[in-house]
Amino acid sequence: MVATNVMIHRSSRWHWSRQFVGTTGRSARLVLAMMVALMALSLNTGCNKPKEGSDSSAGKKAAGKSMADTYREGMAEQKAQAQVEAKKAAAEPPPAPKLPEVKLPDALAQTCLVKVGDRLPDAELADLNGKQVSIHSLLGKGLSVVLFWQSDSVYATQALEYLQIDVAKPFADRGVKVIGVAVKDTADAARKAVEEAGAKYPNLLDPEGKYFAKVATDRIPRVYLLDAAGKVLWFDIEYSTSTRRDLERAIQFVQGGK
Repeated sequence: MVATNVMIHRSSRWHWSRQFVGTTGRSARLVLAMMVALMALSLNTGCNKPKEGSDSSAGKKAAGKSMADTYREGMAEQKAQAQVEAKKAAAEPPPAPKLPEVKLPDALAQTCLVKVGDRLPDAELADLNGKQVSIHSLLGKGLSVVLFWQSDSVYATQALEYLQIDVAKPFADRGVKVIGVAVKDTADAARKAVEEAGAKYPNLLDPEGKYFAKVATDRIPRVYLLDAAGKVLWFDIEYSTSTRRDLERAIQFVQGGK
């Protein structure tokens, strides 16, 4: 009897366990199915959700312009403005050429005894061979350049050399003459400097500086552009890069831009 009850009890417990397990399995499957459904719903909702900012972007496009459109319009306006300015510049005549101005500080201007519009004094000076020559007799029929220099000045001997390159050689066929005046130099020192500089134009000696004293009180080198009558058209108290440029411009201006 006891054994029978035990068996019945065990059988009932086994049956209940099966029921519980069966019930639990169904519940788990149901829960799993619900989770899957929820995940699918969430994914579907996410796909259909509009992107963040899409409404504002659409609003911006509807209300205004994109950056690319603004950039393209700005470039088009600049191009149109440049074309207008180019047409305007083409319609306007080019500025008339003019003789370079002589601008000196007061302290340097006071050293100049002969200025633009004045006639360079004439004098008879010895050339490198000892022959007496009048400066005005050496002037060209068109233009002449007169350089005052000294052999112990680097800048002056450079001017002696550069005038051969800048003026004497390229403008010789246009009637431009170059004349050098060595101030307070011996014939030997002047001759040596002329040879080293390769200067082929006439050079005269002013051994005591008396002739130079009629032109200026100080500052060498000095370069003067003269017309056929010896009148000063332009001058400078150095021979720098700007001097070389302005001298060439002055010659071309006087000769009509040739």
